[in-house]
Amino acid sequence: MKSFARQLQDEAIHLGATKVKVIPISSIVIDERVRLKCLVPLCDKYNQNLMCPPHLPAVNEFRKAAARYSRALFVQLVFEKNGEVTKTETRQQGLRLHKIIHELERRAFSLGYPLAAGLIGGSCKLCKTCVGAPNPCRHPLMARPSMEGMGIDVIKTAKRIGLPFHFHSRNRLFWNGLLLID
Repeated sequence: MKSFARQLQDEAIHLGATKVKVIPISSIVIDERVRLKCLVPLCDKYNQNLMCPPHLPAVNEFRKAAARYSRALFVQLVFEKNGEVTKTETRQQGLRLHKIIHELERRAFSLGYPLAAGLIGGSCKLCKTCVGAPNPCRHPLMARPSMEGMGIDVIKTAKRIGLPFHFHSRNRLFWNGLLLID
């Protein structure tokens, strides 16, 4: 019988992930400076997207919560590209990541892990324009917080676990997600 983590890895690949690793929580790099980058320079999603700061827990609060988990599933999607990628294409690929993380979280819940929590790289892409505070999210069961907004240094974490990626790759677009599990 497959282990729970192996089942989730297989499910992630089946859903379209390029690479998936089960990692100890200690491999996740949490750094307040990553959250600071939401402000300096000011990200256009700051205070506009409900899954981005300042609508997220403080980095220290997230650090404490993350420490209660034992491991995580780091999910990477790699898309080949030719030339410039449009905003529409970028959003479509981000939506694929959303769906994968959402389905993995649902699967973990159904297997007896109700505290599994999914995070995505970058801002929420479910709506072209987020309703923003004080309005409620249109997709509260599918929307997931930004890893960077929680203070996760995605670049260092990926490198630490052997999945390096580059923001400015000429021929590849990378999306990363995380599922915190007990």
